[in-house]
Amino acid sequence: VVTGTGGGNEIGVATRFRAEATLISLASECGINPKELDAHFRPMARPARIAHPLLLRSASRYVGWKKQQGRNIPIDYGKPQAAALAKQVNDLNSFFADIQIEPAGDHYAFHRIFNEGDAPGFDWNKGGRLYSIGDSYQQRKSADRASIKLNGQPVIEIDIQASHLTILSALLRKPIDPTSSDPYQHPSIPRRILKGWVVMTLGHNRFHRAWSADMIADYHQRTGGKLGNDYPIRNVREEALKLLPLLKDWESCPIRWGDLQFVESCAVVDTVHHLAMEHGIPALPVHDSIIVPACNEEVAASTLQRTFEKRVGVKPKLALK
Repeated sequence: VVTGTGGGNEIGVATRFRAEATLISLASECGINPKELDAHFRPMARPARIAHPLLLRSASRYVGWKKQQGRNIPIDYGKPQAAALAKQVNDLNSFFADIQIEPAGDHYAFHRIFNEGDAPGFDWNKGGRLYSIGDSYQQRKSADRASIKLNGQPVIEIDIQASHLTILSALLRKPIDPTSSDPYQHPSIPRRILKGWVVMTLGHNRFHRAWSADMIADYHQRTGGKLGNDYPIRNVREEALKLLPLLKDWESCPIRWGDLQFVESCAVVDTVHHLAMEHGIPALPVHDSIIVPACNEEVAASTLQRTFEKRVGVKPKLALK
């Protein structure tokens, strides 16, 4: 059991139950294969709108090196800005209510989560990513997302490469041209590790002194080695800052992860909304990428590139996952 959150005036998350091995074994004995649940259980119909399309949280805080999620803050939907943001999300919920998504249980509805709602001067400008409610496709690995079908059509995933790094460079007026070269390319450090260090750094307020548990586990699974031994984080940081000097002042930088995520979210949400409302094209957002029918690749890519450039001032490099 994963206990839910919220209550009272707060909007939270429902309590969730996960099947244990004994239940899965019993289901198998009855001829129910977990991989074929759609044949046995009908998913809930997707709603045309939801009552709370926005979720606002206070700033998270660190206890030691562990990050604690902020509390939920009540939202006044009578205020124009909140009402406009809510309408955009429910526009998408209404559109996707009629879209055939396979597997059927991979998406229920969207809501948009904003952060640092208790910060001075907050103006709905921190965070803002669009999240899929339910057993979300966003939680699947990219290889698994490739099997999704939209209205019976196979899909592709279009990714904004080095999204946060590109946004940061534009905001600091220290532009890097993401279309000319790979900003994570290094002669001795694998791209995956260097990119992982940058992602860790831009998600925190200071330089990490140790690799994250996820990075350590991923490296061991792929190589069998120990990340800290093979690539000490101090050495990677030194090389990363030589390669990307705009990160040298990150600890004192006025721009934080919430600012980067907000700009990125606006570009992605506007793209998804435009494709739906203007072209009738379903585009499932995955934070810095979108999943679209392969037959709509050209218009989806050009819309994403144009919308990102309008928000950031720099044309991004796109790639297919």
